[in-house]
Amino acid sequence: MTPDRLTRLEVAYLVARDARDRLDVARVRGEPADTHVLEVEAAETERQVRRELVAIDGTQLTVEDQRALAAIRAGVNTALGQDGGLPVAPEATLAECDDARAWSAALAAGGATLRQRTEACYGAVAQALDVNGQTLNRLQVLARLAAEPEAARRRDLFLALGPLWRTVDGMKADDGGRPSPYAALLRESARAWRAGRSPIAANADALGVTEREIETWVVAILDAWRAAVVDPDRASGQPPVEPWDWWWRAGVAQRRPEGSLPRDEILAVNRAVYAALGADLDGLGIVLDVTPRPTRPAIPVAFTTFGGRPRALPGGSWWRGRPTVLATYVDGGLDELAELIHETGHAIHLAAIRTRPAFTEWPASDALTEALADLVAHDVADDAWQHRWLRDGVVSLNPPSTGDAESAPGAATERDVLRARYAQTALDAAWALFEIRQHADPDRRANDTWSEITATWLGVAPHPDWSWWAMRGQLIQEPGYMANYAIGAILSADMRAAIRTARGSWIDGDPGWYDWVSERLYRFGLERSPAAVLRDLLGRSPTADALLAELAGVHRP
Repeated sequence: MTPDRLTRLEVAYLVARDARDRLDVARVRGEPADTHVLEVEAAETERQVRRELVAIDGTQLTVEDQRALAAIRAGVNTALGQDGGLPVAPEATLAECDDARAWSAALAAGGATLRQRTEACYGAVAQALDVNGQTLNRLQVLARLAAEPEAARRRDLFLALGPLWRTVDGMKADDGGRPSPYAALLRESARAWRAGRSPIAANADALGVTEREIETWVVAILDAWRAAVVDPDRASGQPPVEPWDWWWRAGVAQRRPEGSLPRDEILAVNRAVYAALGADLDGLGIVLDVTPRPTRPAIPVAFTTFGGRPRALPGGSWWRGRPTVLATYVDGGLDELAELIHETGHAIHLAAIRTRPAFTEWPASDALTEALADLVAHDVADDAWQHRWLRDGVVSLNPPSTGDAESAPGAATERDVLRARYAQTALDAAWALFEIRQHADPDRRANDTWSEITATWLGVAPHPDWSWWAMRGQLIQEPGYMANYAIGAILSADMRAAIRTARGSWIDGDPGWYDWVSERLYRFGLERSPAAVLRDLLGRSPTADALLAELAGVHRP
């Protein structure tokens, strides 16, 4: 009788998760008319799951069924109920975010109260950055840093991010004297990390490696970047890179005219690229909600979620769910395209999950999740990919002279190409090491840690009075999450090399690519451990060798 009850429980659990998925998306989209009905549905289905859970005797189940039961219990505890679902921060106005008394109360309360306020204000400020009287969002500022030829204007753009990082890290006494929300939240998360509850430890367990190996990987990325880019720059007499010039120099090999890649075109390119790999986005039921509109709140950090759970249908067919990408794209451009292709990589992953209801979930490693999304997205910085997929190809390998040393005319160098492909990976590795070191020593001044890391490994001129590390919302939303991007780059390079060995390059398209990758990587959810999935593809445990070889120039597709 217990197996039958487990079947009923799994059915109820799938229905509840599906209801929660639809509720979460409605809340993010600001759809109050739908929200109330969905709240009632979600609450009733969740009560049914809890009733079925009480009747289950796990001792009578097989090992595999016990794993399924454990996955359901974990899902009930983390994703269902009043506090479950997507971590959507409450909205806030700029005036509310300037309220010193409200900040004092939140800092005194700490925990969820402080985190929610900081997230809400981060979101409000990220959408309202003032650049010489013009209001831009965070992504627009970063895109313009990569495109603006005048160093003085780049500095102005960079400093326009100041309100964002002051929201996260507080203010100096002469700016109002508000303490750092990040420092307060860091002390709380550091205690959890010391107790063994860190995202680094979770990733290490899931991937079958040690925490020390992960830190070694991160440092190895930074060492390789320094050897390939920073040391040659220094040897040639170039001064340290000012932080406002980082994005500009990263784009020297692929500068594009402003407006040459509008938002409608990035949407079209995204669809065409995945269609050429056998992943028809409409056929897979994928929703791309990326266009701002008055009725939908702005989304400061793009993300992808289940809009409905994949499941078997009567007659043996399969529904792929409703994977939903939620973002706010305004100007278009290469940066927004790269992020859209990454988020769509998450969506085609979700659409390929085909397993029992208990295991219909993201993998147990966030780093593997990010790596899977980058299997295609990493190509965006490749000049061959751009020549194939972008209307203008790679524009301006000979950037115009503006008086800046880094934009002097001449063909793009090997270092320029490395910057184009791996500057974001190096910056993500710096953030990963920053979080690891700050959690090991939470009383250390964060600006000093960041200045030391970026000066030593990235060749960036130190500015210890500026908290420019605090421009990423993940630092508040999920402390330690930034490490997933660095670890994910390592896993992605390893998997990409294995896929190329089996199928060749896919830059020009490969209609069988999606089915092949789905069968070997995407379909498992929680059914198989990330370590087992990677071992079957690679024939071994993951290593950083493929990425380090690319950074050394030994092998780049």
